[in-house]
Formats: sequence, C-alpha cells, structure tokens
Amino acid sequence: MKGNARDNKGDVYSILCILAAAVTLFPLGCNYIMDGGIVAEWTARVAELAEGFRGGRLCLFPSLEARMASGIAENAMNSNLWFMLPGALYLLTGKMVLAYKGYMLLVQIGTFLAAFLCFRQIFHQGRMGMAGCVGVVLYMTNPYRIYVCYDAANLSQAAAWMLLPLYVRAVYGLAGSGGRHKCQCFLVAALALAGMGYADMVFSLTAAAVTVLAAIPARRPLLCAVVVAGYLSAFPGVLRLGRYLFTDAYAEWGIPLRRIMQNGYHVGQFFSCYAFRDGKPGMGPGMMLCLLAALWRRFVWGEKGTDRGKRGFAAIALFLTALSLSCFPWDILQRLGGWSVKLVSLIGTPAVFWGMATAAFCIPAADSIERLSRCGKQAARVVPVAVILFSVGICIYQCNTLTYGRLPMETGF
Repeated sequence: MKGNARDNKGDVYSILCILAAAVTLFPLGCNYIMDGGIVAEWTARVAELAEGFRGGRLCLFPSLEARMASGIAENAMNSNLWFMLPGALYLLTGKMVLAYKGYMLLVQIGTFLAAFLCFRQIFHQGRMGMAGCVGVVLYMTNPYRIYVCYDAANLSQAAAWMLLPLYVRAVYGLAGSGGRHKCQCFLVAALALAGMGYADMVFSLTAAAVTVLAAIPARRPLLCAVVVAGYLSAFPGVLRLGRYLFTDAYAEWGIPLRRIMQNGYHVGQFFSCYAFRDGKPGMGPGMMLCLLAALWRRFVWGEKGTDRGKRGFAAIALFLTALSLSCFPWDILQRLGGWSVKLVSLIGTPAVFWGMATAAFCIPAADSIERLSRCGKQAARVVPVAVILFSVGICIYQCNTLTYGRLPMETGF
C-alpha cells in the first residue's frame, strides 16, 4: 500500500511538472511572431541559413550582411548552430512563424526534459518527488527565463537556458559518481558546455568560471578538465571570440563598447513580482516564499540539515547575485585593457547574472520546501502548494501580458 501511495504521488508530481511546462507555451498560441526584443536578429539569421542551405552553404556564424539587415549587434559572437533546424524548416515551408513556433516548442520541451532529469538526480529520486517537482516548476516558470524567451526574445540565450540543467546534472554527477558513470558525466558535461558556448558565449563563460571557482577549493581537477574539453569542442566559437577580443577583425561590425555597471540591479528589484522595469525581472513570489521558508528553518527553528552540495548552490547563487548588482565594479574591470572593454561590453547587462542566480537558487529553494513539509505541522504542508500556484500564476500573467500587449511583427512572411 505504501508503494502504491508513493507511486501515485510521483505521478501527481510529474503531472504538475508537465502542466508548468505547458504554461510556458502560451505565447506560441499566437499565429504570428510578437514584435519586441531582438527577435529581428533571429529572423535575419534564420533567413540567411535558409538561403545558405539553398545554395549548399553552411553558415555556422552570422554574416555581416545578416547583422546589418537586423540592425542588432547583440549575439554577434554567438553561432547559428541551434538555428539550423528552424532554418531548414523555413526553407521547406517558407513560413517564418512556423519556424519560430517549432524552435520555441523544442526549446521549451528540451528545457523541461533537462530540468526534469537534473532535479530528479540532485534530489536522488527514482520517481519525481516533492523537491524535484518544486525545482522543475521554479526553473520552468522562472520570470527571468520567460523574459529571455519571449520579452527580450534572445533566442540564443534561450537555448543556453535549455542546456544549463543538463550541464548542472552532469557536473553534479561527476562530483559524486564513480567509475563508468564518471566517464558518461564527463562527456555530457563537456558537450553541454560546448553547446552553451555555441548558443551564448557569455552565458557559457559564466558557467565555466563558476565551475572552476567551485572546483579549486573542492580539489576537483576533473571539473577543470570538463571546462577544457568543453571549449575544445566549441573551438570555432572560442577562436571567433578570441579574434574579436585581441584583434581588429570585427571592427566593421560596429559592436558597441559600453559601460554596463549602471544597468545592474538595485536590491529592491530582486523582489519584484508582477511587474518590472528595464528588463530586470525579480524572483517572483514562488521563489521568494521558498527562500523565506529556508530562512525560517535556519534562524527560527535552528535547523542545519541541508547537505554540503545544496549549500554550494546557494553560495553560487549569492556570488552571481553580487555580480548583477549596480554597485559591482565592472568599470574597474574594463580598465584592464582593450580586450576587457570588449568582453564586458559583450555582457550587455549584469542582469544575466541575476538570471543565472535564480536558476541556482532553485535547488536550495526546492530542498527547503521539502524539509519544511516534513516537519509535521499542517500549515507547513500548504507551502508547497502555494509555491506551485504562485509560480504558475505569475508565469501565466507574464505570458498573457506579452501576448496581449505586443503587436505582430512585420517581417514579410
């Protein structure tokens, strides 16, 4: 009987995860591409890929013509690898809307599957449990991820968000598994890091830097080897970035050099729920409730039950949060030389680090909710339900606001 009850709970948690993933597909219900963000950069790349396929050419990186056609310099160092499929779809159908919907559908499904596997392994659950379910819901409905996918329409970074749970799962397994599984985890981690490099080089460099910083005090040289293997696999992207940073090879591209320090977060902006300004989403009420639960357990009940690995994710999240602050001295780092001015300018906004911080917070947040629900108090059992409802509700609100507030994009398709 206990086994059947456990299986039924696992099924319920899995269904909740699927429903949370389905909510993120709401903007795809429109029969057009929403205007706004940098979606024009994506359509220019896809059109160039389709034209290249027609002529028997493979355009791994965007051309100067595509950059000028869109008028957008963001993602100039990122490859077209993840846009190959929509490019082929556009070539076959001639419909950009269909290519866009197909790409975003695959990104959302891929993100869900990666998050599902990641949180199930981190919480050591053969079947989906409460902690894994809360983690998947928090990741899928993360306000910053939804902002990247649909509001900013940075579809390169959306692919990096898809691969991040896969990378975390492999690195986590590499740190704790043995023998045969270590080889498998090493390969997956290296390929996932390379995939992130082809999708969004700044996102990938951040993940790699965090990995190295975590590996040094933990004395895990294998994690540093993963970074090396990942960038060897992404060598064309690394070479392109190196040429940009240390030569004048891309001077004609007009990639802007700028200060980013003033674009960082102020502390109050971390706690925004329903609305935000200047592309700075907050953590949302679901994540806020999880972190409050963690603080309550720690300082009111005096519990210290969280294992070292999950505390490590909290430390990573706090480090990334510090990088996203408007007071972080990015201006000083840009004085290291011309290469540092270019590299920091490629970041565009420190908000990207807050997005990665909220992804890291998902793990200790989900762990705190599960531990709170096991305390035996009736009120504590309501908290996981509230977290899921708040997270899904904010995601619906965010998606609907975009759907009804954006005009169709005039692209001639």
